[in-house]
Amino acid sequence: LGSPGHEHTVTDATATPERLQSLFDGLAAKLAAEQEAEKEPARQHEAGLDAFFAGLAPAVSVAVAAQRRLDRVAATRFSVFHYFKENENLVSGIFADLLRPDGSHGQGTAFLRLFLEEIDRGKKDSICSCDDYGPLERCSVYTEYPTKKRRRIDIVLKIDDMWIGIENKPWAHEQDDQVQHYLEFLQRKDAEACVLYLSGDGTPATTIKDEDHYLMIPYGRTKNGPSVAHWVAECHRRCDAESVRWFLKDLLKYIGREFDAEDPEEPV
Repeated sequence: LGSPGHEHTVTDATATPERLQSLFDGLAAKLAAEQEAEKEPARQHEAGLDAFFAGLAPAVSVAVAAQRRLDRVAATRFSVFHYFKENENLVSGIFADLLRPDGSHGQGTAFLRLFLEEIDRGKKDSICSCDDYGPLERCSVYTEYPTKKRRRIDIVLKIDDMWIGIENKPWAHEQDDQVQHYLEFLQRKDAEACVLYLSGDGTPATTIKDEDHYLMIPYGRTKNGPSVAHWVAECHRRCDAESVRWFLKDLLKYIGREFDAEDPEEPV
């Protein structure tokens, strides 16, 4: 019996209970010492963490106080869009008003043209390009447009005889046969009609059959393709009305936070 590096010879003459007890006591003490030594680095690490967070607390307090002073004059966390509470119809109403040539934004067809150019970024030849439409001043914009199956398309654009349906899904996903039904309904009015699917998480419609006249547009930015965030950013850049620019800036911030828009390029 013995620990590595130590040898103990026990003979009948020496193996008394007292000697054995002394031997086992020595082994137990050595084992306990080794266990304590193994625990020491962990104790030092915990002590280091305690000291770090104790030193961090004053800095956090200073940062919180500074944020409060900044919010007093700039309200950095305030956004009217926080009151939406995931109301899809409110978001669709805002988009529809931005697309109206006679909308309250006062920018005429600028936002509509930018939206059509955003569709072109999808590089889909089967969908009409921005230059294929007639005079944009004659565009009619409808919300909650009813179909024969008692469904309602969130937004419908009619430019002369050309139709575009927009299904807005910032938080929800497509219902059964929803997008395909909308496309078939609109193509009875215009054989080249298309449906755009605005997706909060970038999930495409699952029931669409005619992929040629369908385009998914995510809210968050993509590297090359269209996105709601990119459209809103372009509207902000081209807008001449300062009050509308502030609104669009806030909308873009909201999209960035709510939908994890990649590289939001926050406007100034």
